[in-house]
Amino acid sequence: MKDLWFFLKLFKPHGGWLAGGIFLALLTALASIALLTLSGWFISSSAIAGLAAVDGNTLAFNFMLPAAQIRALAITRTLGRYGERLVTHEATFRVLAGIRSWFFQQLIPLVPGRLSVMRSGDLLSRMTADIDALDALYLRLLAPAVVATIGVTAVTIFLASYSPLISLATGLMLIIASIWVPWVFSRLGRAGAEEIVVLAANFRIRQIDMMQGLADLIANRAYGRFSAFLGQFSDLMIVTQRRNNRLSAISSAFTLLLSQSTLLMAVALAAIAFKDGLLSGPDLAVVVFCVIAVFELVTPLPQAMQMLAKTQKAARRIRQVTEMPPTITAPIQPLALPGRYDLQLNDVSFCYPAQQDRVLKNISLTLPQGGKVAIVGPSGSGKTTLLHLLMRYYDPEQGSVLLAGQNIRRYDADELMSCFGVLSQRSQLFAATIKENLLIAKPDASATELNAAIKAAGLENFIGYLPEGLDTWVGESGVKVSGGEARRIALARLYLRNAPVLILDEPTEGLDSDTERDVFAALADFARDKTVIMVTHREAGLGLVDVVYGMERGVLREM
Repeated sequence: MKDLWFFLKLFKPHGGWLAGGIFLALLTALASIALLTLSGWFISSSAIAGLAAVDGNTLAFNFMLPAAQIRALAITRTLGRYGERLVTHEATFRVLAGIRSWFFQQLIPLVPGRLSVMRSGDLLSRMTADIDALDALYLRLLAPAVVATIGVTAVTIFLASYSPLISLATGLMLIIASIWVPWVFSRLGRAGAEEIVVLAANFRIRQIDMMQGLADLIANRAYGRFSAFLGQFSDLMIVTQRRNNRLSAISSAFTLLLSQSTLLMAVALAAIAFKDGLLSGPDLAVVVFCVIAVFELVTPLPQAMQMLAKTQKAARRIRQVTEMPPTITAPIQPLALPGRYDLQLNDVSFCYPAQQDRVLKNISLTLPQGGKVAIVGPSGSGKTTLLHLLMRYYDPEQGSVLLAGQNIRRYDADELMSCFGVLSQRSQLFAATIKENLLIAKPDASATELNAAIKAAGLENFIGYLPEGLDTWVGESGVKVSGGEARRIALARLYLRNAPVLILDEPTEGLDSDTERDVFAALADFARDKTVIMVTHREAGLGLVDVVYGMERGVLREM
């Protein structure tokens, strides 16, 4: 339960909405019980009054007051039900929005060191389906439990005013229906509920894998095999869900059996009390109809408790991500950023947590502000890892990385990132317009700054041909623009950021020779007064730098 208690504490900012939803649910439930109970009394009293009139006797009976009360209760129940749905769902949406914001905040320190080891489909499943599953925590668990507890207590006290024996018997049956039955079926359905969460997550992972690799699957005639495997997963999910649904049906049937047994027992006890003169005819109707109505409070609980294991599993999966330790720790008293940007690596070695061999081995490098170096080497030699250490995605296992003579561990990580402008082969374009993609680098950029960046990146002619200009939609991951134009958009974003240190990670990989030449020509002019660190496994663009280093198996040597 500690996982659920953890998320219940996140509900606190929305306590007013949550309490309002529970109040309206309780009001609606009590109005429904009172409506049925009063209706039974009214019908019985009316019938007795009518029989007395037939016999020639007179019996004073106020028809108007109970009729008005019944109408008021009916209106209260209808409006209460509408208000309950409105408020509880608004509360749930607010809570889920708050949890999503909290979850993203927890993810930021984990980028990229920890999240890079997770599959994107698994992370997406936790961000969407698992967080959505937490809606049951309030809608199906907390609110019904509170309403049932208060409602059952109130009804039991009400029945005690007519017959303590009926009140005691009904209370015991309600306790069995609201505690014992949910507990039993929760235990029986726990394994299946947890299994369905894991199966659904794995199913989504494989769906995303198929969509991302659909072209390759078709090209290699492997789509059928992957599709069949996904179908097997789907069948397994259906079998598991069917087993859970069967338990839900049995629990509902058992609760119905308890309600009917309680009703039969209440009728028998009320009949005895009526025979002994302890209850009048209308009072007997009050007791019986009240017992019929009160079981509406406990009917949802067995199915809700079956969802408890599913909700717990989803909560545990979310916390597993958020409780991953970040690869770096924030300084207690961070230093302000310096006025100069001299970089230095002193005897730096690094090894990824899941590996035994060092990726970087005793690397020392001094790069004064405005210096320009290239690091050349084959894929897997450690070039990109070196860049990650400079930007403090990771901390070195041995040695230190200095900025202006101070260890970068002493600077705030977010402020440190403002020193770097990054252009790589994986520069991400988002499903938005060209303008929105550019403004990521500088949200408050003026039209003059935008135009200057576009011109410097060589995008002027391209945007001029587009009917919608800067408002052109680039599509998912920039699918609606060519690779060269996508790289130019990323280059314009780099200009807008205008950081003092440029990190170029294979900046022209996959481009044709003409586009590559244009990109490097634009970079040469832009980087004239900036520090440049470029990693590549090609010779193109080396004219941009002053010194070239070679990297092989984690060892850096000047060439």
